[in-house]
Amino acid sequence: MSMEEDQELRMIERRKLAAMKRRISEATAAAAPKPEKSDREVLLSALYDRGDEVLETAYSFYPDATEKVVAELARLIRDGKFTGRVTGGELYALFRQVGLRFNLKTSIKVQENGRFVDLSEKLKSGGD
Repeated sequence: MSMEEDQELRMIERRKLAAMKRRISEATAAAAPKPEKSDREVLLSALYDRGDEVLETAYSFYPDATEKVVAELARLIRDGKFTGRVTGGELYALFRQVGLRFNLKTSIKVQENGRFVDLSEKLKSGGD
């Protein structure tokens, strides 16, 4: 074998080895388990229309009981038994049905001169 052929063979071997290493790293990366979403993250992805506010308020009043409700709702979502979206009002009603009663901070705003003002402020000012 000539020296030129020897160098060519080594270069081919290096390319094949590099390709094998690349395939192995791609296979191990694809097989690596993806971090699973927490129950809270699963439920938050299904909430809209102030649902996140209701959930945070429930956690502040009843952290342990809320965690159990969230775990059950997340299980239903993961199992495909529940595929819809949940409004804040629906979540609030669910918490009340299971006996977790709490008040949400709400406000009513009215438009005045191109800006929104709390209704209480409008009534204090005399409703001009």
